[in-house]
Order: sequence, then C-alpha cells, then structure tokens
Amino acid sequence: MTTKKSGETKSKKGTSKKKTTAASGEVTSAADLKSFLLSIRDGMADDTVAPIFAVSAINNILNNSKIYKMLDKENKELARDIWLRIKQSGMQLKNPPVLFSADEECA
Repeated sequence: MTTKKSGETKSKKGTSKKKTTAASGEVTSAADLKSFLLSIRDGMADDTVAPIFAVSAINNILNNSKIYKMLDKENKELARDIWLRIKQSGMQLKNPPVLFSADEECA
C-alpha cells in the first residue's frame, strides 16, 4: 500500500509483496511463459515487436533455470513459432536444441 504526500510516493511497512509475473518482467510458471510468448508472437504478427527484441526475449527465457519445467507442448510450439518468425525476418541463427531436435532442418 502506498500513500501520496506532497508529490512523493511512500511505502508503508508491513505490506505484502505482490507475486512477480510476466507483466512485471519475470516468468515463473508455465502460465506466465504462455502469456509472455503470446505477447511476443502477437507483437511480431502486427509489427510492433522488432525481431531483435524477440531474439532478446527468447534468449532470456531459454536461459531460465526452470525452462524445462515451464516448456510444455503448447509453450514449446509457441516458442518454435516465434523462433521461425525471427529466422524468416532475415536473422541467421542456429536452432536452440531445447526447441528443435538435432535432425530437424528448419529454414
């Protein structure tokens, strides 16, 4: 809980901390990951997210220590879709093993 006094924001002690979610920048569950991936995919579809920002976002997600727990079948397909959109934009990238098998050859 915060109070505003003379233009300054002060926090009162004893307030509970809010759970960190994808909206605030940290992905901690499969549901958060799905929301995050959908926002990236939708942004790329309507050209509001530049491919380089999508690369940065996917890199951040793939370096998460809990990625194997959060990456269910649906999230994996969303991440693969984003990765392929990035490659179609002209970036020359290697496919990440967590999303693609070694024998898959994707353009």
